[in-house]
Amino acid sequence: MSGSTEHFDRLASQYSRLRASPDYVDPLTEDVVELGDLRGCRVLDVGCGTGTVLGVLTQAFGVTGVGIDASPKMIEAARREALDVAELHVGPADDLPFADASFDAALMRLVVHLVDRPTVFGETLRVLRPRGRLVITTSDPDAFASYWMAPYFPSYVELDRVRFPSGKALRRELAAAGFRSIQVVRFDIDRRFSRAEALDKLHGRAYSSFTLMSDEEYEGGVAAAEASLPEMIEYRLRLLNVVGVRP
Repeated sequence: MSGSTEHFDRLASQYSRLRASPDYVDPLTEDVVELGDLRGCRVLDVGCGTGTVLGVLTQAFGVTGVGIDASPKMIEAARREALDVAELHVGPADDLPFADASFDAALMRLVVHLVDRPTVFGETLRVLRPRGRLVITTSDPDAFASYWMAPYFPSYVELDRVRFPSGKALRRELAAAGFRSIQVVRFDIDRRFSRAEALDKLHGRAYSSFTLMSDEEYEGGVAAAEASLPEMIEYRLRLLNVVGVRP
């Protein structure tokens, strides 16, 4: 089992509380639906986690949803939380258990920094029908220095700048995998949550970045945050929404 799979297995029971958007249909999901023309489509969510996005897509946008995640615990949580609205599988993103040309579209939300992208993009292309769309949402690596955690964890910014691909890199990698008509669209959203919620995220190790830093750095950062976080955290989350089309 990979380190990231172990991380998400540990996090599964509290993932929705720590990481999910508080909005039922959040602006990001609406943007992804429009960019990928997802309404009424058969959609594969690669790295579906606890199924939050699939639940919204099926209930609000008429999607026939199928989810896959490498973490068995995440899929267990999804089966509890997705209200039986989606088909769910445990499995790796680089060896999808689906026939060729099975889906109208595929999603990868905050996943591409965790996988072998050339292999996974090739597998995703395989299971898409002609004119099928892959829609990726990922953090803009140029933005990490402005995020609320950055002052507390010295290695955080560089760790995630290395892990998260730029829009230019994604465009190049998708083209190499065979995708065409690639678009990269910046998406900014203002985030606001309380000091208590922020500390809950830190104590719960809600971000995979924490698996890459030393225990000493993590514990020191949490202590510094406990001493100096303001009562309300406000920042701008900068994302990239990227779509590629199977010819």
